[in-house]
Amino acid sequence: MAAVLTTFKRYEKKFLLTEEQFIKIKSFLDDYMNYDKYCLNNNVYSLYNLYLDSPNNELIRVSLDKPRYKEKLRIRSYYSVRGPEDTVFFEIKQKYKGIVTKRRSVMTYADAMKMAYEHKLPETPPKKYIDAQVQKEILRMLLMYDLKPAVFLSYKRIALFGKENSELRITFDTDIRARRHDVNFDAENGGEELLPPGMILMEIKIPDTMPLWLARYLSENRIFNSSYSKYGKEYERFLAQNKKSEE
Repeated sequence: MAAVLTTFKRYEKKFLLTEEQFIKIKSFLDDYMNYDKYCLNNNVYSLYNLYLDSPNNELIRVSLDKPRYKEKLRIRSYYSVRGPEDTVFFEIKQKYKGIVTKRRSVMTYADAMKMAYEHKLPETPPKKYIDAQVQKEILRMLLMYDLKPAVFLSYKRIALFGKENSELRITFDTDIRARRHDVNFDAENGGEELLPPGMILMEIKIPDTMPLWLARYLSENRIFNSSYSKYGKEYERFLAQNKKSEE
């Protein structure tokens, strides 16, 4: 699991890779990047997310229209949550003109779910000022859009960071699964696979410009940027299944 940050800004580029492309670029990156400590010896770690949305799915619908500004709200855990006192992250993710900003507040699972369903701040104020400010922003979104947990989405990840610039991160995601029933952190319940068979989602996260060595590799190997949203793909599948059931 990567180091936990509470706020940052960056550019994010996404690419769909075949297994052959994945193996080749992973080998190439050994000279320029280090593996996250949880990914040594080809290990992966898991991420579990609850995406919140309005009754008419307003946030994801607006996001798929590709506006200049869009925002999402989710609760994230880096392990399978077992009890109400387990730690989770309530996150606001915003994108404006290609720049991604993320702010998160650390809290217990019980407090996060109470905020999500009752739209109330936790009774115990956070210790950090930044957490208190983020919680107020979360509450604003909850009330503005009448948000509730709408989708559970999980995946497995390999993460690397730059040797010269640790803010450069590249991640590889597989086994991306989502469901709209039982929207909780029960990881055993799985969900439907979102990636096409044999494909891996690569994300390049950069604070400013992409390093020349990386840009050159992508160009020479004809690896092109892809517009891919995990929650967006889930919603598109949800619409397709609804349409099919109505026919």
